[in-house]
Amino acid sequence: MDLKERMKDAINTLKLPVTCRLGYLDGKHSPDLRLQVLPGSTVIDRDYAGNKTEQYAMEIIMRGDEELVINQVLATIADYLCDNDFRVVSHDGSFVYSELGVASFPHPVMADTTGEVTYVFDFKVTVDTFTKEG
Repeated sequence: MDLKERMKDAINTLKLPVTCRLGYLDGKHSPDLRLQVLPGSTVIDRDYAGNKTEQYAMEIIMRGDEELVINQVLATIADYLCDNDFRVVSHDGSFVYSELGVASFPHPVMADTTGEVTYVFDFKVTVDTFTKEG
């Protein structure tokens, strides 16, 4: 399923001052903006054919030394993702987007001795997935 790639691509259409990448913060970039799929994704519903409605817990995490920029970037992303018109479309037909719900708005989670701060924004994406026929 290409959900995380399509979410990353959607975020990167915003022309932010930093590019969103997949995975964890690695300390090699500053500022660094990442999209992660978190543990705890669940199947909400399943039919007899094997088609499912699934909910994926995701997190946008940003680290850098300019707290104002981090707040602006994450607020822009939150506004975009929370818009009722937001949609993502699978490129390989593996899912159909249903909805996005906010778990927590952008907030700080860490500051280190180098002056870098880390903020996160958590949300859940609900999609329908279908069994492959044949």
